[in-house]
Amino acid sequence: MNVINVTTKPSGNTAYRVVPDSDDPVILQIDGTLSRVLEISAQGVLLPVSDLKEGRRYPFSLDLPTSRQGVTGYMDVLPERENDDVVCLFADLAPEELDQIHRYVLMRQKQVIRKMRESA
Repeated sequence: MNVINVTTKPSGNTAYRVVPDSDDPVILQIDGTLSRVLEISAQGVLLPVSDLKEGRRYPFSLDLPTSRQGVTGYMDVLPERENDDVVCLFADLAPEELDQIHRYVLMRQKQVIRKMRESA
């Protein structure tokens, strides 16, 4: 039996985050500008440093590689930062939209595990 050890750094995060595939990126439009998603979870995203104001709610549109239909809604910019990157949480998403994000995160988890097994 193959064993895969996964380690994480302690954080206040309660959802598993994945890094989008650079060949198949997650496209986010927030406040009228496109942004690269560094990490995504069922709760939110990590974005590079931007002009977003902490504590504000912004409309967004998210294109996931696993879905034909985009996810739209609102996200809150948290006051905390990770290595100067911006942490945003999804706000009041419909169950169908949340399900699309869950499917994408699960698919990326499986891809990462598959790559780890192949390289071992």
